[in-house]
Amino acid sequence: MARQSRYSGGMNLARGASREVHGNPLPYVIPPVSAVVNLILAGILSRMWGAYANPTVWEAAWRAGLIVICSTLIVWCTWGVGRARKFELRVASMLMSICSCGGLFVLTFRPWSFDAVMVYLIIMITTSLLLAVTKLLRGDGTDARAGVFGELGDRVRELQDIGKTGTPKMIDGRIVTHTEMVHGGNFADLQKKEVRTAIASSLDVPVGGVRMVPDRGTPRVGRMEISPVDMLENPPAWPGLSAPGGSIADPIRLAVYQTGSIVPLILPGDPKAERNAIGVLVLLGASGSGKTALQLELACEARSRVDAEVVYIDGRKGLQLPKAFRDAMHVMIHNQTDGERYLDGMIAEVARRAAQIGGHGHDQWTAGCTKCPKFQVVIVDEASKFIESEDTMVELAESVRSVGIFVLLGQQRATGDRLPTSVRSTIGGVIVMGVRDIAEAARLLSEETIEAGADPSWKNRKPGALYAEVPGTDPEDWSLPGRTFKIDRDELVAELIAYLASIGEAPDDTGATAGAPVPPRPPAPVGTGEVVDEGRDDDPDADRDTECAPPARDPECLPEEGGDPYEPIRVPNRKRIPLDLEPADGRQYSPSEIRAMVRQMILSGYQQGQRVCRPSQFSALVDVVGEDGLKPPTLTKILKEFCQGPEPLLSRTGDRGVYDIIVPAPDAAPALSGAPA
Repeated sequence: MARQSRYSGGMNLARGASREVHGNPLPYVIPPVSAVVNLILAGILSRMWGAYANPTVWEAAWRAGLIVICSTLIVWCTWGVGRARKFELRVASMLMSICSCGGLFVLTFRPWSFDAVMVYLIIMITTSLLLAVTKLLRGDGTDARAGVFGELGDRVRELQDIGKTGTPKMIDGRIVTHTEMVHGGNFADLQKKEVRTAIASSLDVPVGGVRMVPDRGTPRVGRMEISPVDMLENPPAWPGLSAPGGSIADPIRLAVYQTGSIVPLILPGDPKAERNAIGVLVLLGASGSGKTALQLELACEARSRVDAEVVYIDGRKGLQLPKAFRDAMHVMIHNQTDGERYLDGMIAEVARRAAQIGGHGHDQWTAGCTKCPKFQVVIVDEASKFIESEDTMVELAESVRSVGIFVLLGQQRATGDRLPTSVRSTIGGVIVMGVRDIAEAARLLSEETIEAGADPSWKNRKPGALYAEVPGTDPEDWSLPGRTFKIDRDELVAELIAYLASIGEAPDDTGATAGAPVPPRPPAPVGTGEVVDEGRDDDPDADRDTECAPPARDPECLPEEGGDPYEPIRVPNRKRIPLDLEPADGRQYSPSEIRAMVRQMILSGYQQGQRVCRPSQFSALVDVVGEDGLKPPTLTKILKEFCQGPEPLLSRTGDRGVYDIIVPAPDAAPALSGAPA
C-alpha cells in the first residue's frame, strides 16, 4: 500500500516548487484509530470494572494497579524502541502513549461526562497530528529505521550496519565510543576512507581525527575515536633531554601522540617485558618532513646515556651539521667511502660482541651488566647511498638485535631500488613522516595501521608529524599520529655539551672528546698485506713513555726533509692486476663494456698466476672508466654475477669480499692458453 502526497509551502509554493513523498500510510492512520479504540475500551472497562460496576475498595485497588502496570510497560517500551529515532519523533511517540494510558485510566474509574470525553478526544487528536507531522517532515516521508548517525546513515551505507554505540567518553582530548555492528556486520567496513571522511565532514573535524580501532576478539566490535581539534597543528615545546646520565634502556622521549601522551623509543630488548630489541629501524620521510631534526634529537639523547656509544653517518650533508654536535659524537662519518667501510666492518664487530656477551652467560645485551660492551647507536642518514650493499644491510638487520646495536636508516623514498624487500622484511621498527601518498607509506606501515586511518600523505606541510610502529608501544596506537618536539638545534646541542662538560667528556677545540671511549678499529681486509701490531692497541701511550728508549736511528739512512724518522711506515703488500687497455679520457663506457674489461682483468690475472681477487684490485679500471662509471657497489655486483651461471668465472670464499678464480675449460677460454696448470 503506497500513497503519494504533494506538499508545498511558503516561498516554495510561490515559486511553484513541490516535493513528492512516497510512504506507507499506516503510521499516520494507526494513532487516531488507536485513540478511538482506546475510548471504546475505556467505556467497556468502566461498565465492567470501573465507576459503573460499583466495585469494593479492594477490587478498585487491584484493578487500578493492573491498569497502571500495563500502562507503565507500554510507556517504557515506547521509550526504549524510540531510542534510535530522532528526538522529536521520540517525544511525540511518548506523548501519544502517556495520553492514551492516562485517558484509559481516568475514563475507567471516573463517571463519564461530556467535558471528559471531549478533553480526551482533543488531546488524542493533538498528539496524533503531532506524531503525523513529525513523521511526515523527517526527510523522505518513509518510516525506515533511523540509524545511529541519522541522515548521515542514509547516505553512507556502511553506517546503517551499526547496531549500537556506547556512551561517549572524553579520553585525552578524544571522544571515544564503543561501537557494535549488527550481527553479521563487519567493523572493518567503517575503516574505509570514504566512511571516515563522511563522519569527519558531518562533525566538522579533520579527516585524520577520525580513527576506527577494531576489537581483536571479534570482527563485529570496535572503538570509534574522534579528535575534535588537530593537536598536531603546533608542535609541543621540547622539555629537554629525557634522562641524561641514565641508561640507554630507559625510554627516549622522542615525540608526542595526538593525545598528548609520549611516544617512547626503547632501543634494547627486555625478556621480562617480552619486548624485542629494535635492531634496525627505518625512518621514512620526504625532504623537509623533519627527519634530520629527529635524528639529531635521537643522537643527542643516546649520547647523554652513560652506557651508549653513538655513530653518526651522513655521506651527503654531514658537514652541514653543527661542529659542536659532530665533535660530541663518538664517531662522525661524513664520507660515503668511510661509511661503507664502517658498515662492512660491523659484521666482524657483531661476532666480537656476541662472543663477549655470550662469554659470561647472557644471550643478549643486558642493561647494567658491566661485562657487556656499551650499547651502540648507529644513525645512517641518506641510507640509500649505503643500502646498495644489500647483503651487508640484511646481515646486520638479522644479527644486531641481540648484541646491543641499534641502526637507524634514514630514507626519503621506500621504492624497491632504494629499500630492497630483503632489507624491509628484517627491520624491527618503522617511523613514517610526511610522504608523497599513502601508497608509499603502505610499503612500510602495517596493513592494520593503514586500515585504521593512518595517512601521512602531508609531505612536508607538517614537519615532525609521524606514525610510529616500534616495540614497547601498544599496536592500537600505531595508527595514532604523533609529532616531534619543537626543538632549536643550537639549544639541543648546547644542552648536550653542558651535560658532557659536567662529566668531563666535553669536546675540546680539536674535536676530540675527553674521556670518550675509542671506537674499535675495524679489522684490516684479508690479503691486503697490511701489518697490524696487536700489542700496541692495548697501550696508546706507549710511544710517550719517558722510560722507554726510542728506537735506534740508522746513521746511513737520513730522513727526507720534513719527515719524522720515528713515524712507522706501513706499505700494503697489495698486488694490482695489470690492465692492457689504453686510457680514454671523457669516454662513457656502457655496462657491457665495463663487464668485458673486468672479465679481461680476471683472465689476465689468472694467466699470471693469480688465483684470488677482490674489488680493491680493480682500481686500475677506475682510472679508465672513471669513478662515476664504476662505483664500489657496482663492482661488487659485477663480481657476484661472475659467480653465477653454468660456467662461473669466480666463486666466493670464506673471507668476505674475496673470490676464487675458477680454472676455465680450455675451449671456454682460449685467451688462457699456456697458463700454468
